[in-house]
Amino acid sequence: MRLDADAAATAAADGGCEKKKEEEKEKEKEEEEEEEEEEEVEEEGRRQTPQPPDRADAFPFKPYFPLPLCSFELEPLDATRENPGQGGNAGATNGSSSQTQASQDVIRPVGIQSLDPYLLRYIFSFLAVQHYDYLNHRTHTLYDHIKPLILVCKSWNLIASPLLWQERTFHGWKAGEELQEFLQLTENADFSSTHEYGEFVKRIEIIDSHDVVDKKNGQFVINWITPDVVLALSEHCSRRLRDLTLVFATGRHISTEDEEGLIPWEALAASCRRLFMLSLTNYICPILPVGINHPLHVFATHTNPLTELVLKRCKNIPEETFQQLARTCGKALTKLVLLDSDEHLGTPEMVEFATCCPNLRHLSVSWIEAVAPKINDQVMLELTSNCSRLEYISLLDADEISDMSFQNLSKLRYLRNLILPRAGSAQSGMAYSQESLVALAKSCKRLEQLHLLAPGATTSRFFEALLFCPHLQVLVVVELCKELLADHRFKTLGLAKYVDPESEDAYKLVWHKKT
Repeated sequence: MRLDADAAATAAADGGCEKKKEEEKEKEKEEEEEEEEEEEVEEEGRRQTPQPPDRADAFPFKPYFPLPLCSFELEPLDATRENPGQGGNAGATNGSSSQTQASQDVIRPVGIQSLDPYLLRYIFSFLAVQHYDYLNHRTHTLYDHIKPLILVCKSWNLIASPLLWQERTFHGWKAGEELQEFLQLTENADFSSTHEYGEFVKRIEIIDSHDVVDKKNGQFVINWITPDVVLALSEHCSRRLRDLTLVFATGRHISTEDEEGLIPWEALAASCRRLFMLSLTNYICPILPVGINHPLHVFATHTNPLTELVLKRCKNIPEETFQQLARTCGKALTKLVLLDSDEHLGTPEMVEFATCCPNLRHLSVSWIEAVAPKINDQVMLELTSNCSRLEYISLLDADEISDMSFQNLSKLRYLRNLILPRAGSAQSGMAYSQESLVALAKSCKRLEQLHLLAPGATTSRFFEALLFCPHLQVLVVVELCKELLADHRFKTLGLAKYVDPESEDAYKLVWHKKT
């Protein structure tokens, strides 16, 4: 009996030990599960913190996202509870170690010196000033307010210098010295300078001076635009050059020889593959047979398709060169200005531009007084049929158009400015019909400026039709009869008259939008 009792006692003791072991194992499992849950929570918190973007993101600049300020981990409280026998010294040492680790892991806010260069350049661009050139209908960006930034530090100098060199203009008495210094900087930049100034230039404007008398012909002229200057520009400023404006002196003599006196247009077309805007004023083209030896015709053949072509008071440009320019520019051309042209610009050339350049939006054409105007019904029909996106039309010499071609202008839905100051004169025996003016006003609802010579057509119906043009700002009407201007319906348009009749024969009234 005693043996049975001892065996039962030992069995009970063994069973109690096993229960304790099982309870300990369960506690360990619970602790492990709790630790795993804490790790998962920490990983989720790290994933939710913002990370700096990749450099391949398609942003206008590359923003910088700083890391969170409290990205360090504190020591868990369980560690101090498990070792209570170490006393206060251990707690003090643990606290000091955690504080030092926290101070090492905290990331301070970045200063402006640590910003990404792309972001700094984007910030500097807000200091630029937009300047609108009313004469050429173009907007320029001026970066003169950025000059103090280049003196701050080297990094800011590297960022601000390309912005300052984007547009270079040379005119006035000191333009010659400034142009020579600019060319020397661009030439020496390839060897000694830290900046490649020529690669920053996007727009160049050079205007010859008229302040010095030329002893040969007695005219005021200084030739700054020489073949060497144009050749240097094509060699050192060709990488990003987009806009080139050259204003030659009126008394300049161009040689007919093959070597001297010829502008190297061929080199300019071959090197400046990003040239999109060309403006020439007072350029006298050399009298040479059209072909390989003609510099401007070679330029018209091999140049990049231009978006803007401006030729003012240019002489001796062959008919084939005009037609080649129209074919080369093609659909890229959006602005065409041919002012004070000579007899070489005729009806076939204008038809070629209207046929090859369907995306024209700005058109301004005129001829010198000695040449009869070449704008007729055929040109107007091609313009209204092919160039449906025209917004600005200025035909200073349009005496040959009839009322039928004027009716076709109502097809231009995007027309904003229409300037026909000489069409419909008494000398040509043509007068706009009232129906044509009414159709124009009702169809072209985006009109902002209207300048017409309309004898006998400005009646009350015409002013009522102008009510369909809510954006009208300027209205210029020239009449041959004073009684026809007595209608006061224009007051309903919000226009105010500020010009009285200018002569006894023709009466001109100008109305401007009230401000």
